[in-house]
Amino acid sequence: MALDPMRNFKHERLTIEEWDGAQVVVRALSAGDWVEYRRRAALAVSEARREVAPPVDQPAGEEGDAALSESRVEIHSSPLYAFVLVRALLDENNARVFADGDVPAVAEAFSPVHDRLVGKVFELSGVAAGAGAEDPVDAAGND
Repeated sequence: MALDPMRNFKHERLTIEEWDGAQVVVRALSAGDWVEYRRRAALAVSEARREVAPPVDQPAGEEGDAALSESRVEIHSSPLYAFVLVRALLDENNARVFADGDVPAVAEAFSPVHDRLVGKVFELSGVAAGAGAEDPVDAAGND
């Protein structure tokens, strides 16, 4: 019992009507999942900040550098949320549906159904999701 991930993680069986009534299981993220999520979130934020950095031939002053490092940036969240789904979506036999290498394909196909499943994963993981909730990227400490 000590090694059974389904006993040791919150999880929920769901019926996905949009997928012809398929039964899936979503589970809370593990500590390792959170570490990788934070790493990916930090990388996404870093890349977004590089995109808004001043051109090399126009160096910003100290004040400009501080403002850039503290400013909020918009990131493309589908790859992050696809990662969450890849790690936490299980079939009716509690086997992972996707491998880590599937993240780009899941991100490309991301839809409101996927978003709803990711919201449930965050809920099971103890993170509020949805309108009015703190952004999980911010909650992960990457703002």
